[in-house]
Amino acid sequence: MNDPISIKQSGSPQTSCRDCSLLDLCFAHSVAESRRDELDSIINRKRPLDKDQHLFHAGQNLKTICVVRSGTVKTYQISPDGDEMVTGFHLPGEMIGLDAIGSERHPGFAVALEDSHYCEIPFRDFKNMLDKSQQLNHLMLQLLSADMAEMRELLMVINRMEARARVAVFILNLSRRLGRRGHDANRFRLAMDRRDIANYLGLTIETVSRTLSTMQKDELISVHGKRLSLENPEALLEIAGPEHQDLLLDTG
Repeated sequence: MNDPISIKQSGSPQTSCRDCSLLDLCFAHSVAESRRDELDSIINRKRPLDKDQHLFHAGQNLKTICVVRSGTVKTYQISPDGDEMVTGFHLPGEMIGLDAIGSERHPGFAVALEDSHYCEIPFRDFKNMLDKSQQLNHLMLQLLSADMAEMRELLMVINRMEARARVAVFILNLSRRLGRRGHDANRFRLAMDRRDIANYLGLTIETVSRTLSTMQKDELISVHGKRLSLENPEALLEIAGPEHQDLLLDTG
C-alpha cells in the first residue's frame, strides 16, 4: 500500500478535476459540472514542492489559493520574540491561504514537510468564481468556519488538557482526516517530526516522546520511527475526552 501521507498523486500532472481522486474532498467538488472546464483552465498543477521548500512567506501578497494534492504542508507563524509557532498540518485535498483573503497578505508561512504537489488558483480568478457561484461562496464559509473551529479546539487542547490527552487528540484527528482520504486510519506515517508536534500542542519534545512511549507501553499505539499504528482507538478516545467523540468516526 502507498504511504498514506506522502503518497504521490497518480497520473499525469495534467489530470483534470473530474479525474482527480481527491475531488470529493476538494472545493472543486462544489463547482458546477458545467464550470469544471473553466476551473481546469485556470488551475496550475505543474509545480512540485520539494521538502523544506516554502509555498509562501508571511507578509507576501496573496496571489493564489492552493490545494494540497500530495504530501504534507506545515503552516506556522513567527512570534515577536522570533519563536516559531506551528499553526497546522495540511493534507491532500485541503486548502491553504484562506486566512489571507481579508488583508490579501499571508499572515504566516507554509512549508512542505516532504516532497509534495499542489494545485494553485490565481486569486483574481478565484474571486471571479466566487462572484458567480452562490454554492462556492457557501463552501468557503463552511471552510472558514471549520478553520475557526479547529483553532478553538487547539486552544482548548493547549489550555485545558494534560499532555496525554493532547497527544491522543492529535493522533485521532490525524487518523480521522486520513480515513476520509481513503487511507488506513489505523496505520500511517507521521510526516511531521516530534519537534513540530510538540510545538503545535504546546508541549516539549521530551514530553511528546515520553507520552508516545507510555502509550506504546500501554498497548494503545505502536511506534516505529515515524510509522504509527493505533492498537486501541477506543482507549485513545477515552483519554481525549467525551467532547471529541467525532474523532473516531472514520477509524476502524
